[in-house]
Amino acid sequence: MGLLDRIKDTFFSADGELARPRPATFDVLPNTVHAPVTGMVVSLEEVNDEVISGGLFGRGCGVMPVDGVVYAPVSGCVSVTAVTNHMIGMTMDVGVELLIHVGLGTVDMDGRGFERLVEEGQEVVAGTPLLVFDREEIAESGYDDVVTCVVTNYSDFDGVEGVYESGTLIGGRPLVKVGDPLLVVRHAAR
Repeated sequence: MGLLDRIKDTFFSADGELARPRPATFDVLPNTVHAPVTGMVVSLEEVNDEVISGGLFGRGCGVMPVDGVVYAPVSGCVSVTAVTNHMIGMTMDVGVELLIHVGLGTVDMDGRGFERLVEEGQEVVAGTPLLVFDREEIAESGYDDVVTCVVTNYSDFDGVEGVYESGTLIGGRPLVKVGDPLLVVRHAAR
């Protein structure tokens, strides 16, 4: 098999359709939420949405993605899905509840440009592809494609801290790749 054939096999299925993303593999750290996408980290305060930037969804950060695949940032249960496929909730075995939300205003796209790859109630391991999104279609629809990852039940814990240090900065922002440590949830307060 030549190089071109291997590249085709990576991105396309036998019938010529785009292939489903392959799982990502990375070391999973305890009480850690890993990056669900590759891109540049932004604080929640920098996200151009009052609800998200105000912390009403939870504590965490955003990532300006470089591609359109969201991977499970933790092992756990897919606890919430949306008909519009633009967000997914997960619950870790230790009780941490996460919300992964793609874009700002993308709920108004009614699912166009999004494909969910998992179902509510499904157990997944960190690195499982959860959903794919079309960055170009989001931009053409006039929306931002920032991916936010927040701990929604943060008040049940001692704290949620960003740990997205990076030796690579783009525009002064840390670059993370799928599976890099993003957030640490400190032990339960109760």
